[in-house]
Amino acid sequence: MITLFLLNICLAIPPVFAQEILANYNKNRLGFSTGTGVQYIGQLVGIGRKGFTVASNYYYHVNFYEIQFYRTLKKRPVYQLDLLVQPQYNVSRYGLYPESVPTDYLDSYEYGLNLGLLYRRNWGGGPLSYYVALSTGPHYASGVPHRQMSGFLFANNLVAGLNLKVYKTLYADVSFGLRHMSNAGTRLPNAGVNNLVFKEGFVVGF
Repeated sequence: MITLFLLNICLAIPPVFAQEILANYNKNRLGFSTGTGVQYIGQLVGIGRKGFTVASNYYYHVNFYEIQFYRTLKKRPVYQLDLLVQPQYNVSRYGLYPESVPTDYLDSYEYGLNLGLLYRRNWGGGPLSYYVALSTGPHYASGVPHRQMSGFLFANNLVAGLNLKVYKTLYADVSFGLRHMSNAGTRLPNAGVNNLVFKEGFVVGF
């Protein structure tokens, strides 16, 4: 959670120290992020209380390991539009049936490639910016709950996040969002697997 700590420090700095325009990104950026995907908030801290949830009748927990490539498509003083490319390898643990208990959970893996667009705006002209991104792409999942056929899938993502400039062209990154995996009706069952997604990482411009 180092990224969250850095973001808190940045927000506490008086505006006099935050005069640089963050839209001055390099045209190309490369990053790495890791994170987790759950069905409800309580899974993050190991409690049963669901709170906000995207599913209640199955269990699918995933850990993400992503490389991120950004290329600026359009740039203005206070915003920019980026192409986003995300190859990834993820590991997951799931319950095959709704009544599965933790001792029956199975291990699986995913790999795939997301392509999308990212819209970014400055936050008050300082070292912080925020963004929203929409992406999709082909994935392979070795095992998923019974409601979804494993194998070839599409992963669709809606994400919001923050970037904090920490040194020259180095940026900390933290994001949250929603992910839906299904196969576009090519095989049954195809009810889909959904996750709340939380990630952190870094981005370097070049």
